[in-house]
Amino acid sequence: MALLLTIFSAEAQVRTISLEEAVRLGVQNSKQLKLAQNKIEQAVSQLEQAKDETLPTAKISGGYSHALMLQRSFALPSSDGTDPKSMKFPFDNTLYQATLSVNQPIIAGHRYRYARESANLLIQSSKLNAETDRDEIVYNVIGAYINFYKIQQNQKIVAQNLQDVESKLAEVKKFESQGLATKNDVLRFQLEKSNIQVQEIELNNNLKVVNYNLNILLGLPENTTVQVQDVVYKLDLNDRPDVYMKQALQDRKEFSSLNYQDKLAEINVKKVHDEKLPTVGVGGNLYYINPTKALFPKGATYLAPFVVGVNASWDITGFFKNKNKLTEANLQRQEVAATRELLTDQVKMDVNRSYNQYQQSLEKIKLLNDAVVQATENERITESKFKNNLATTTDRIDAQTLLYQSRLNLELAKADATAAYYTLLKSTGHIQP
Repeated sequence: MALLLTIFSAEAQVRTISLEEAVRLGVQNSKQLKLAQNKIEQAVSQLEQAKDETLPTAKISGGYSHALMLQRSFALPSSDGTDPKSMKFPFDNTLYQATLSVNQPIIAGHRYRYARESANLLIQSSKLNAETDRDEIVYNVIGAYINFYKIQQNQKIVAQNLQDVESKLAEVKKFESQGLATKNDVLRFQLEKSNIQVQEIELNNNLKVVNYNLNILLGLPENTTVQVQDVVYKLDLNDRPDVYMKQALQDRKEFSSLNYQDKLAEINVKKVHDEKLPTVGVGGNLYYINPTKALFPKGATYLAPFVVGVNASWDITGFFKNKNKLTEANLQRQEVAATRELLTDQVKMDVNRSYNQYQQSLEKIKLLNDAVVQATENERITESKFKNNLATTTDRIDAQTLLYQSRLNLELAKADATAAYYTLLKSTGHIQP
């Protein structure tokens, strides 16, 4: 039973994943995207705070004072020169006081509207940054998936080559027993077999490392053994480079991000101008003054005036102090414009480089297809010569190695071309599996 449970547990950890599912898992479990979502929520909170600033403010305060009159008598001088009027205070004095204040800004130089607009732009910018992060994650998952697939294909070719070498080794041993091959011929094939087995060990180790990294990237348990499906190679270049260039200059998210930055800079300029305007608000204050010992006195022994008024203020120093602020705001707009020009050049170079790399990969595949055909024919001829004692064991092994290497190079070139295709898509701002 323990053995069966162990086998079941081992099988449960194997998972076959398609490229589309890998991308979905990578996006779903990305810690980077969770952090981006947190930034979006922070921006939403700032928008709500900006809305709260337009609401009336209400404050309530209260106090209690207790005074002991060390000098209870007081003479108040008269204005007509007569005798001073004497006043006598109680020794123990108590005072309760409370204030309720309500204020509502009416004119504040559009600062609240600008605060809402800035917060709303921040939300849109945060969402755009999250989309950019998502594209980067999709690209990284696709790259890791193709890299994993390359190692698996390499393993298959190595296994096939090992099988061919073992078959030829058995054949050479048979020839040796018949006196048709030497001991050195057998040793040469045994050495070739050992070299291939070393390659197998290296590939297995590389696969474990890539498997572990892929588990982390996709949010899978670390002990999951991943099996990837066959990658659909992208080996067609249908559009001209100017089509990709136009698409990148229109759809790259970095340009949209600069648009938001330009709008924010424009709002900052308006805010600096509006700081020179006066502010107006209305408000009301309710006071409660009670000089008796009772918190709620009886009779007319307390005061409760209610004051309503309009408040206006104008910071005229803004005409002088805001000069440097305005200069800074204008410089920010100029910086956005310069950044746009720099980004345009970078995007053009990025698309051009990706397009040429993809085109080069396709041309390389055509040559490697011919190389496989040539290596196959060379191996067949060398095999025939060896059987007729017209070629040495070294010639035979070299021909076999050339065939193996040409097959491997072709398979890896197809995978590299597919990776270059997705790199080209990413450079246009449209990365999808």
